[in-house]
Amino acid sequence: MMRLPSGLWKFLYWPIVWVLIFIPTIIRGDIGLIGGSSEFLSMAFGIIILVWAFTIHIIAGKTLKRLGHSREHAGIWPDRLVTSGIYLCMRHPQQLAFVLIPIGVALILTSPTAMISSGWGVLAAFLFVLMIEEPECLRKYGTTYYEYMGKTPAFSLKPGCIVAGLNELKR
Repeated sequence: MMRLPSGLWKFLYWPIVWVLIFIPTIIRGDIGLIGGSSEFLSMAFGIIILVWAFTIHIIAGKTLKRLGHSREHAGIWPDRLVTSGIYLCMRHPQQLAFVLIPIGVALILTSPTAMISSGWGVLAAFLFVLMIEEPECLRKYGTTYYEYMGKTPAFSLKPGCIVAGLNELKR
């Protein structure tokens, strides 16, 4: 079996997961089946989740771009461990955003099948972090990352994390 470089997996993993999550919805064709005021609430909550997810993703990306690269480093992947801003609250904010996006989309679609299958996205995030991100970070940053793991959760839904991220970017 051919092994793909972990960098390539990082680009392919989430689009594949998102497509697989929504295949049952497309097959069943149950978009918009909730109806009534529940449909409006589902869509509104979905939009809130999407805005939250994109905010987390943008803050994390800008923080990595600003703090994760040394001047002499030209690669796409960070060469410095970032533990401030949003990364002070959680180790994998971008993966959290990637989990929230299909949940938000499922709520906007008001599809019971999409809502159920988006739970697979949560499992996919845990697998991605456990099998790709964490081992790579441990190899790259060693005991510093191990200590960071001990005091910082992988994911956090606390609104204060967004505030910490924005405050770091204001500096």
